Amino acid sequence: MVVAQRFERALEAMLEHYAALQHLHPEAGTRALRLIDLVENELMPLLAAQPDIGRPATLQLLHDAAEAAWLTRLAPLSARRRLQPREWLLGGFWILYYRSSDAVYLASARHEREAQYR
Repeated sequence: MVVAQRFERALEAMLEHYAALQHLHPEAGTRALRLIDLVENELMPLLAAQPDIGRPATLQLLHDAAEAAWLTRLAPLSARRRLQPREWLLGGFWILYYRSSDAVYLASARHEREAQYR
């Protein structure tokens, strides 16, 4: 299992977002903390055992220039390694990952109500 920096940044951004809401909603960060717990304790072992469990991801629906640039950089890498983009809904959050014949790469995450991955 390989955890991309983009995935780590997405989790950090979620924690920051929920921390900013705590003055309005004291329980705001509990879902993001639960997500981190699920990733560490359930998702990684699950994807290691069954990497095809998620649905195929549709990444051609670009929403901004940063996402387009990210996918452009990722395309040659995915072609060489035959990476297959997949996503899995985990605790109200979509996890974007790529599987190859020998590894699983956690690429990004977003809340189920967000339109795009970070």
